[in-house]
Amino acid sequence: MVEKNIDYHALKKRGFLRQKQEGYFTVRTRMGLGKFSAEQLSALSEVTRKYANGFAHLTTRQGVEIPFIKLENIESVERELRKGNIEFGASGATLRTITVCPGNNWCRFGLIDTFKLLERIEKEINLECNMELPHKFKIAISGCPNSCTRPQVSEIGIHGEVATKDSGRRIGYRVYIGGCGGRNPRTGFRVDKIFSDTEVLEMIAKVVNFFKNNAKPRQRLALLIEEIGKENFLRQLGL
Repeated sequence: MVEKNIDYHALKKRGFLRQKQEGYFTVRTRMGLGKFSAEQLSALSEVTRKYANGFAHLTTRQGVEIPFIKLENIESVERELRKGNIEFGASGATLRTITVCPGNNWCRFGLIDTFKLLERIEKEINLECNMELPHKFKIAISGCPNSCTRPQVSEIGIHGEVATKDSGRRIGYRVYIGGCGGRNPRTGFRVDKIFSDTEVLEMIAKVVNFFKNNAKPRQRLALLIEEIGKENFLRQLGL
């Protein structure tokens, strides 16, 4: 295939990222909850052995990347990974893979079920990886205030927290909005409220939809908030 005829953007959307080495691509994979089964790991291992340089790389968003895939092998790699029930990761101006710690599923510090919250985000408010947005958008969920997934530096960051009131003790969700990494990192601001199960889903949907409808191309949420003002942003979202 002549290089000028290669649709790099289309390959990127399929999870194949162009490398600095000419003719080679890195395939980015992901699994919801950051959990790969033994069978899925075997499929990844087989693709790595057959089509790459024999090693894989663990990403910061809990996925697995396999570098040094040749252009002519992309369709075979894609077919074998799909057969192994492997999902493909996102890049570019999209909702990235939501990162989660184990939460209360087995960590003794976990306060919330992070896996259940991620599943509800995808199924109940239809926010799935690779959803097209004005710019990259990241969500991170931690089970407790230890914040192992660094929720303070994502567009939306959430961790479990104990709320104590006159009516007693309850476990809810602490939320940070407007964080990001990159060359000009920002720490998200903490919303002055501990959210319930229903409230946290409503809040996530409102923030993502507001960003989708108001951000300029290649404008991170942090810059949009700075542009319109934090108080105005919160007022428009009813927070």
